[in-house]
Amino acid sequence: KERRKRGGGVLTWLLYTFAFLFVVVGAGVGYLVLNPPSDLIRQTIAEQVKDKTGRDLVVAGPAAFSFYPGLGVRLHDVTLSGPPGSPATLVSMKELDVNIKTMPLLNRQVEVRRLILRQPVFDLRVDKQGRKNWTFAQAEGLARYAQADTTGVEGATATDAPGIARRTPGLRLPTKLSEVEHLELDDVRVEDGTLRYTDERTGKTQSISAVNMKINLKSLSSALSADGDFSWQGQKTEFSGRVSPVRMVLEERPARLVFSAVNQHINATYDGELQVGEGADLEGKVTLTSTSVKGLAGWLGTRVPQVSGLGPLSIAGNLKTNGNVTSLAGATINLDGATAKGDATVTTGGARPYVQANLQISELDLNKYLGEPGASPAPKAVGGGAQAPDAPTRGGQDAIEQLLNKPATGPKVQAYESRAGWSSAPIDLGLLGVADADAKLRVGRLLFHNIKVGQSALTIGLKNKVLKTAFDNIQLYEGQGKGFLNVDATANAAGVGANFTLEGISALPFLHDAADMKWLAGKARVALQIATRGGNQLQMVQALNGKADFTFADGAIVGFNLPGAIRGLSQGNLSALKQAPSEKTDFSELAASFIITNGVAQNQDLRMISPLLRVTGAGSIQMPPRTIDYTVKPKLVASLEGQQGKTDLSGLEVPVRISGSWDKPKIEPDLSGVLANPDKVVDTVKQIGKKFKGKNA
Repeated sequence: KERRKRGGGVLTWLLYTFAFLFVVVGAGVGYLVLNPPSDLIRQTIAEQVKDKTGRDLVVAGPAAFSFYPGLGVRLHDVTLSGPPGSPATLVSMKELDVNIKTMPLLNRQVEVRRLILRQPVFDLRVDKQGRKNWTFAQAEGLARYAQADTTGVEGATATDAPGIARRTPGLRLPTKLSEVEHLELDDVRVEDGTLRYTDERTGKTQSISAVNMKINLKSLSSALSADGDFSWQGQKTEFSGRVSPVRMVLEERPARLVFSAVNQHINATYDGELQVGEGADLEGKVTLTSTSVKGLAGWLGTRVPQVSGLGPLSIAGNLKTNGNVTSLAGATINLDGATAKGDATVTTGGARPYVQANLQISELDLNKYLGEPGASPAPKAVGGGAQAPDAPTRGGQDAIEQLLNKPATGPKVQAYESRAGWSSAPIDLGLLGVADADAKLRVGRLLFHNIKVGQSALTIGLKNKVLKTAFDNIQLYEGQGKGFLNVDATANAAGVGANFTLEGISALPFLHDAADMKWLAGKARVALQIATRGGNQLQMVQALNGKADFTFADGAIVGFNLPGAIRGLSQGNLSALKQAPSEKTDFSELAASFIITNGVAQNQDLRMISPLLRVTGAGSIQMPPRTIDYTVKPKLVASLEGQQGKTDLSGLEVPVRISGSWDKPKIEPDLSGVLANPDKVVDTVKQIGKKFKGKNA
């Protein structure tokens, strides 16, 4: 009985004791809730941050402490300093709101119920010595420790110099993952954030604003997902990403990243590996589409000239990044309707990106990337300015009738399409300053103005706005060729040099596309060496120097049949002098060479050998004023030989002088020599007649 009485007293005492403690603790907690020790909270947090990072954390605003529904703290006007000696802060924010679940803490598990950064500003900087303000003192110490204690670590060698960071397979920084093994992020948000990056070495600053993002993580062994949007260069971009597992990222081992971003200019996706060390390296599949390269370049801050091309773009391939080197293997690139396949590498960090490529392109239309936007190729005049048959004449007039009925200003040159003078508009070669490049291209079809080039192999070198293009093999108009084209855009007056040799070219379609000349056929050999400099088309024509050689073999003057006309005359048929597209005058050779000096082309050796006809000529073509002064000497001879025919035969020669403007040249035949020696005319006609079996020619 005495023992029961004693035992009941002890129990009563314990109950009173627990009740007292509960009241005291409850009162203490209530006091903390109603009167939180803000100064103590700020001081404790600042000390912990200083110990872990070596940086100063300043909480200028009030600090609030909460117990329900979890252990929480809310700090206002928070700043984290940069490295010692740096006046700029690394991070500043209007409010930091953290709430952690209480019960998991008893098991050393950190489950973040809520983490909100309101209006944070991350100011990332690289100083003039290349030091980054986001590199923390403790992280640097861990790196030094990892290198100093390399005993038994895979990949380390005895010759590794202490104090020098080295990424070696199997070597990872010692991290206390056990402390965050059970980390769980439930509601983590960034509201209206800003990210600035400044490189004091170049003076360039980039800024991303209006960052809104939500992050979710169940554990280090699961995936971290992030969704949100941001604004850059005035353009809102929505993004979504997923990294799994997060543990691999913390251990600097490859993890899987699935990411997508979309805005008005791009729609991009990535699916592959992510490895984070000193930087973030990627290796996986990437796709990108854009409705306009010009719009995309403008958004990225790159100026491109206003050309008609650089429209829709799509890219797909295997992406790999390593530091400042980005490569795309097995790529398929579609631009402006053309397709390119191959490999490309871009290296950044210099004055301009450096592009290396090996591509096979279905079609390359240079007209879309040169000249003014939407401009069509300028019409072209007949080369040499000589009168030439083209199509049936108006009203059925033949050549004799046109000559007899010519207007006072002289007949117009047939097959000539008039055009305005040379342009004085500045030539925009801004594309040459966008990047440096070394590329090998195999092009299925290439277009330049109206000229169509077949399968071609090109080697392109571009450095410091100097373009060197070697055409290793060109297939065009049933022939082939090679040469080079150089463009120097380092000054306002661009320099251009070209050297081409073309063999076996089908002259009729080539000259039709190149010069709108429709009356000359044959197999052509063309050699061209030119150089010029200027800021616009007119200046380049005025400064043009070089030489050009043309040889046409086994060809024809299309539209007029001289032997047929003479046969018709022998039968009294004047209609044989009429022109028709189906008629032609064959020749075995037509050749000329030009020396070009300051835009003036001089020729002294024009020659053509044809049955019944020999032609010589000499004169000049003044390209800047668009005038001509040329004399053609066609000679009617009593010889049906063409191939290897003699050129010094006597015959009926009527010099024709072509002079004046390209638009309205004067064509004046000199009949004085013929009229002064009628006996020679009669004798020549008789000799020609003998070639037609004695008919009365």
